[in-house]
Amino acid sequence: MNALLFIVAAGILQAFFLAFVIYYNPDSDKSVNRFLSLYLVTLCIPMLAPIIQFFFTWQLLFILDPFLLLSAPLLYLYVCSFKEKITARKAWPHFILFFMFAAYNYYMYVSFGSKYPPSHQIPAELIALPSAKIRVVIRMGQMLTYVYLGSKVLTSYQRSIQHLFSETSKINLGWVRWLINGYFILTIVMGLLYLLILQNPDQFWLIVMINTAIVTPYIYAVAFKGSRQPMLWQIRHGMDKDEVIQQMHDAEESEQVTSHQADKTPKNTLSAEKRDEIVDNVVALMSVEKIYLQTELTLQDLGEKLNVPYYQVSQAINEGMQKSFYDLVNGYRVEEAKRLLSDPASSNSKILAIGLDSGFNSKTTFNTVFKKFTGLTPSDYRETQKQTAEV
Repeated sequence: MNALLFIVAAGILQAFFLAFVIYYNPDSDKSVNRFLSLYLVTLCIPMLAPIIQFFFTWQLLFILDPFLLLSAPLLYLYVCSFKEKITARKAWPHFILFFMFAAYNYYMYVSFGSKYPPSHQIPAELIALPSAKIRVVIRMGQMLTYVYLGSKVLTSYQRSIQHLFSETSKINLGWVRWLINGYFILTIVMGLLYLLILQNPDQFWLIVMINTAIVTPYIYAVAFKGSRQPMLWQIRHGMDKDEVIQQMHDAEESEQVTSHQADKTPKNTLSAEKRDEIVDNVVALMSVEKIYLQTELTLQDLGEKLNVPYYQVSQAINEGMQKSFYDLVNGYRVEEAKRLLSDPASSNSKILAIGLDSGFNSKTTFNTVFKKFTGLTPSDYRETQKQTAEV
């Protein structure tokens, strides 16, 4: 038992240390990673339960319990901070439930503390109280709600990126999706373990230890991935954070106008004539000047080339071509790659060389995008073209 407690304590201390490292990482954006650091900390605090129960009394668990309501809002705010500045005014409403639970649990602490003698084992009848079950249901409801909201924000963020950038391999959002899905799994596991506690209240300590053992690897993975995650404005030298955030906001607004989900404003009002003119100029740049061969081409670059505000270019592409900037540029890159793969003069060229010559920045990105547009990998496409030529 002492060995288990030592392992739990060591894990908690390491997690606190990792949260500190993430926040003070010189390459990180503290306005974003503060939420990830606090998220890690709030995941660790409930893990103190078996230690508190072993060394002190079960009554102190009332004080610890509300902290379970902090992790979900912090996860949500972390994802939101990718695309907007989170001020204290924006953040504090998400913690109202925590303060309500803290006040109620303090009342419970005083009330039940006087009815039951101090001990290490929590009384079984308290675990089965209707109020205890209601608190668990509310807590799980809150967690699942924020998982849903976080997923929506992440999806919106992914769409915004594709309206601004033609190359997104440096922006690894897969791990953020994993982060949210992992929290969802932890929430479900917590609910299942609570059902076990209801059936075996005398095993409360052991079941909480099991929960701790499940959460610990997740915490390590979050710390490792989070410390290596660059923000959108950090992937290219000279990018300004406020400008990128504004561009994402404009891209979202343009998409909503295109899909008739929002009213047009003077900023995003674009006449049909102006839209068609921009589309024609974009097509000319792509077809004649082959601007898509610039590996890190952005919407801002295209707007400057056309001498047109980037948000008007985005709206023209969305409305006039029914595409995102990402799909537009990479569509041309794929067509260029298909031409080279079919050209007998390039038959001895390596797949990577053809990908780079088409505007892609890596073989992985080339393979992924090419298959998305054609349903085949570049190697399979080349082989198909060879067989067709032989016939």
